[in-house]
Amino acid sequence: MTRLLAAALLAGSTAVATLAFAQGRGKPAPKPTAKPASAAKADAQPPAMVPDEPAAAAPDAGPAAPEPPPAPETTLDGGARSSPLNPTAQEMPGPVADAGTPVDYDRLLADIAALRARIAAVSDNLYQSRVAVSVQTDGDYGKIARLSVALDDGVVYTAPASFAASDPTVVYDHAVAPGRHAVTVDVERKDARDESFRTSQRSRFTIDVPRDHRVGVEVKIVDDSSMGKDFPADRSGRYDLRVKVKAVAKPAGK
Repeated sequence: MTRLLAAALLAGSTAVATLAFAQGRGKPAPKPTAKPASAAKADAQPPAMVPDEPAAAAPDAGPAAPEPPPAPETTLDGGARSSPLNPTAQEMPGPVADAGTPVDYDRLLADIAALRARIAAVSDNLYQSRVAVSVQTDGDYGKIARLSVALDDGVVYTAPASFAASDPTVVYDHAVAPGRHAVTVDVERKDARDESFRTSQRSRFTIDVPRDHRVGVEVKIVDDSSMGKDFPADRSGRYDLRVKVKAVAKPAGK
């Protein structure tokens, strides 16, 4: 009896399990629930960006020192404009030439002459006072080998070869600032009878130019040397070269 009862219980539990499995396979799987449009839109948006923390500020070094303003170019009337004597960009010197590069002396002399002409033009516009330098040569056998005239250490006239002036010849006439100026005469003479006998002299004279006056500076070069004639004959001779200067001031325009 016991065996029959156990077999009946086993058969019943097997039938119940089979029936439960069959019921589970017959039901369809549940469909996923659709989310609202607002929720889907919210899911599509990227997450909000969190602002970065500001970088630590650099330590305050204090206010920057202001740059000094460039010094204005002053003129006689107190304005701040460029002087006409200042060289232009084209006249500024270029890079230093190599030691083996020859110097263009002709161009250098031309630049100096142009600068002198510019200075003279500016002086004529600024001042009414003037200086006129004339040269006269005297001597039967003395010839000019070299002659230059300078005003305030700037050469204003260079005589050509074999220069001669039996009458006063004006070699410089320009406006200058009132006051004292220096006139320098540098001359070398040679004897026409024997040019190996030469003598030179450099003379410097101070003149005073009154305001609104024209000062005429008369330079006379006298040569009475006898070396070229006497020394070859009797071994005795002399040099006698003199530079004389006379200055006369007259009101400008007269």
